[in-house]
Amino acid sequence: MNNRIKQNNLKTFVDIVEDRSHLWKKIVAEAVRDPAELCRRLDISNENVDLNPDFPMLVPEPFLQRIKPGDPLDPLLLQVLPRKEESAVSPGFTTDPVGENGNLSPEGTLSKYHGRSLIVTGKACSIHCRFCFRRHLPFPGIEKNSIAGSFCIDPETIAAQFEADPTIHEAILSGGDPLMLSDRQLKDLIFHLDQVPGIQRIRIHTRMPIIIPQRLTENLLSFLGNNKRYGKAAKMIMVLHVNHPNELDSRVSQSIEELIDSGCILLSQTVLLRQVNDSLPVLAELFERLIDLGIMPYYLHQLDRVAGATHFEVSPEKGCDLITKLRTRLPGYAVPRYVREISGEPGKVVLK
Repeated sequence: MNNRIKQNNLKTFVDIVEDRSHLWKKIVAEAVRDPAELCRRLDISNENVDLNPDFPMLVPEPFLQRIKPGDPLDPLLLQVLPRKEESAVSPGFTTDPVGENGNLSPEGTLSKYHGRSLIVTGKACSIHCRFCFRRHLPFPGIEKNSIAGSFCIDPETIAAQFEADPTIHEAILSGGDPLMLSDRQLKDLIFHLDQVPGIQRIRIHTRMPIIIPQRLTENLLSFLGNNKRYGKAAKMIMVLHVNHPNELDSRVSQSIEELIDSGCILLSQTVLLRQVNDSLPVLAELFERLIDLGIMPYYLHQLDRVAGATHFEVSPEKGCDLITKLRTRLPGYAVPRYVREISGEPGKVVLK
């Protein structure tokens, strides 16, 4: 009898662990995709909303729960709700703001900077930010409006490509969002990259732990960090994309603690966005919160001038003024570099 109870308890425990490992996929599958539904959920008017956007809307429940109902100017809502302004045609705003179109290799790599190579792991994201600089990037074999689509990268082929170029010391995983890969796919990719003698660092750019913190499964954390018992040679660095302090709720804070415990080096990147975070109090609170959580503010990005995002642009002059004021308000290590990306430049151009 006791053995049967123990077996049942064990089965229940295994089922719970298995359910948690797939919870994030369920959250993505059940995300809100209809702008009209989002407006109804938040009790706001859809008068200025694009109800049929070319770039599909995708808002998962954990992020939606942080948006204030009844407030059409909520800074989190502004990042994800398609607005009619997206159809505006403005000089200098293009479908290829950083010169990537046509440069994505069949293997899924982009070589932009010396010593580093970027792997576009797929098209899929956990959320569709309306200012995404890759919203128009053509992905081989993927339909324009596919939400879940991703083309298959071959870890062995990519590792061989990197091994053939001894100048590459850092592999950068980008997308889409690299954490939209399954645990198995991501582990396989990291394992093969880690076998390349020249690769000293593996850097993952992701928004997932902020948007869906449930993505950080125990299995993922076990091989993601810098714990030496897993035999990793390369250092693991994670750059978290976060734009507003309201994104950092208690569940997100917990996920960040778990990442730190895994041994990951954590940095942040933020896009300067009009009406979202283009004020001194908001940026100061964001960067101080990040430091308190154990994340080093890395980049404040000037908006990439992608078609559809004109209404988010903040002038570089205002951005430089904000950085100057932040330096008088925060310790130096809490102030990120203010940068912009210019097609053809050998690295980010520092504005301040």
